[in-house]
Amino acid sequence: MTAIEYRYAGRSGLVTGAEQASLGLATNTLREPVFFDADLERPLVLREGLGALRSVLTSDLKWHPRDRVAFRAWLEAEDRRFVESLAMKSATARAELLEVDEKLAELDRARAKRRAPFAKARAAYEARALGDSFELQKVLDPVVTVHPDELSFEAFSSDQSSYARLAVRHDLFGAVRAFECGTTNVDFSRALATHVDRMRSYRTTRFTIGPSGLGTHTSSTMPGVAGAAVHEKRIALPDSWLAGFLQVHALMSMGLTRVQMAPIDAWSIVRALARRKARTSPRALRWELRPGERVKVVLEPWDTAIELSPESRHHGTKPMTIRTWGRDRLKTLARVLPIATRIDVHLAGTGLPSVWLCDLGDEASFTLALSGWTDNDWVEGPAKFDLLTRRSKVAPDELTRVYEALRGARKASDESLATSLALPRETVRSALSLLCQSGRAMIDLATGLHRHRDLLLEPFVAKSATASVTKAEETSDPTAKDARALFDAGEARIIARRPFSGGHKLSGNVRDGASRARPQIVVDLEGQITEATCTCAFAEKNGLTKGPCVHMLALRLAHQDRLAKESA
Repeated sequence: MTAIEYRYAGRSGLVTGAEQASLGLATNTLREPVFFDADLERPLVLREGLGALRSVLTSDLKWHPRDRVAFRAWLEAEDRRFVESLAMKSATARAELLEVDEKLAELDRARAKRRAPFAKARAAYEARALGDSFELQKVLDPVVTVHPDELSFEAFSSDQSSYARLAVRHDLFGAVRAFECGTTNVDFSRALATHVDRMRSYRTTRFTIGPSGLGTHTSSTMPGVAGAAVHEKRIALPDSWLAGFLQVHALMSMGLTRVQMAPIDAWSIVRALARRKARTSPRALRWELRPGERVKVVLEPWDTAIELSPESRHHGTKPMTIRTWGRDRLKTLARVLPIATRIDVHLAGTGLPSVWLCDLGDEASFTLALSGWTDNDWVEGPAKFDLLTRRSKVAPDELTRVYEALRGARKASDESLATSLALPRETVRSALSLLCQSGRAMIDLATGLHRHRDLLLEPFVAKSATASVTKAEETSDPTAKDARALFDAGEARIIARRPFSGGHKLSGNVRDGASRARPQIVVDLEGQITEATCTCAFAEKNGLTKGPCVHMLALRLAHQDRLAKESA
């Protein structure tokens, strides 16, 4: 387990006045200094976006056993009464016992009525204490990155099966006074969510991100804002938590099936899910994609069909049927659907994750990435989409140069970095992939650019970053290690290799012990696997739901070796 520590000098919150309000987000003082100060002219977009982010942050839809303490106590009392009644041989004694029980029940009802206000207050206190304990021990504060052109809020749900990213461009703000680029965490408590809901469009709101939260705008005597004790919390997370970000961005780089829909279409799906609960299987969204026809979404097991808007048509060449699970997680989009202008759904395949990209106008966007199903979370699930990413080796000095250049530019394409650094484009692509794998960069799905984003507190060291990726590959991804062994032994051969505008289509023959497999993969220009099939039993049973098989990875290594030789 990895212990994530937070220390805030103040608390996040909102202070309202007659004509102006101040919203301050307190940053983690253990991380690099990051600040942002601007006037928010259209607060509704930020309000609903942060509300949806909070919904994802606290979401926990995994199955948990019920607490049956009260039921067991009632059952034991009934057992005692039954045993006592067996000892009563006289009918008169039984009648007297029933009369006493009725009087006791009447007294219990009278006592419960008299104690109702106290019981209500105690329940409210217990709920608040439980919520505070839940936040201190499990809720992971969002990762916030200040870019030269936008603010990025990223968070995983409590069950780690949903990933959300709210991107707010600087255009949403009327005047940006000052900002310092960097990555940090912000104090995002339940109280802040209540304060954010109080934001209104009829008054100007000053929005700040800084160490003291509201401390720069309010009196130091305000409780819980400034002048109070330092707020700290410590959360134990799996060692593979950082890999969750990599899994998400690896999925976004795959060749996904894109479905465009109007916000009213998504609202129809969310409303249908909220109105009733499925009691039998299957509990899936079935996407019916027919070339040139409007897309149809079927809610199973009721077979309720929702035909999407006319602009939502399947532009592929063959009909497809894709099923996605864990659909109740879509309810977290309820806050942003009324202000969305368009929604793009990216489907990876049946049983695989999906990405919902909500366009909130020219100022913001909200991304919700759902794992294949709720129990198959991004952090510890069996699917290893990071194996699909680029795995070429890069020299430490080249990796450091690419990191420093991206950190200075904050966002860039591989082509621009290759030109400015005078490095081969293949080398830059491999370096960017390794930076994403080590938590030092991210892929922006909306623009296709790489952005600098440091998830780690430690300074960047090229050898340490490479070693951490190698260690994670060997410990959590034994398939990659086996693929390397097959390639080093010369068991992977390329049979056919056809280039196209988006990369290469490959067919191969891989000898694995006494058997042989024939993998076929599509590798894009970034060196990532976008499509793959194989004749082995693992691939025929699971497809890509549990990541690529060892033969696909071995064929990709042979292709990368061929590229390196051609470049030389």
